[in-house]
Amino acid sequence: MLDFHHVHFYAHDSLPRIDRVVWQVAEVFPGCTLDVKKPLLLPDTEQVRISDIKQPFERQPGEHQNFDLYGRQVTLYDGFELQRLLAREMTSSGDIHIVFTDLLTCTFSEDDWRYHARTVVCGTPAIISTTGIIEAPAKPREFYAPFADIHSLKPKHAGKFIDYGDERMADAAAGCALQALFFFLTDGEPFCDSEGCRLFNAHWQQDLVRTQVENPVLCSKHRSLAKKFNSRLA
Repeated sequence: MLDFHHVHFYAHDSLPRIDRVVWQVAEVFPGCTLDVKKPLLLPDTEQVRISDIKQPFERQPGEHQNFDLYGRQVTLYDGFELQRLLAREMTSSGDIHIVFTDLLTCTFSEDDWRYHARTVVCGTPAIISTTGIIEAPAKPREFYAPFADIHSLKPKHAGKFIDYGDERMADAAAGCALQALFFFLTDGEPFCDSEGCRLFNAHWQQDLVRTQVENPVLCSKHRSLAKKFNSRLA
């Protein structure tokens, strides 16, 4: 368990209401000093791109390609490799750094031998992908039917998922920031098994909306952990 006192947030244009994120984190960790810094000047991210989602990073081909997501061309990045690049820019030892980005971060799973998009990559620094918040949790099943008309489905399912330009993005990002912080309080366990907890690892957009927008609360276990942590800082 790491008794951190300072949390630094690195802003990004894809998250215009970062003040709302800071406010929600401060409610849980009132004893911490929180500040917002300018976006980091990212290093050469070309070296951490993913072109083959079925090969680990060390086996990636030299030629890069983008991927199609509902008619949008996106680039995938290895989250842990990006984290290593960003760590070189961190100077305050013992502090927590949370970087917001619109890069779509992914991590490779040996369970099914493929990359998966992520909302948050925990560690130092923690990386929260606003694009990941939109694309990583699955949308309603109709979106994945063959020849699905995405443009007509979006109005039909309005409110059931976070989309680009969504004012609820800050609430979802705040939940990811809390997950990144609890990673340090629990020795590497940022998520909760309880579907009613804000730390629940939402694999579906409907779960993300429920836990971060409609009823954004911590379960009793994690409220207790936060209370003990705050008492040590007092």
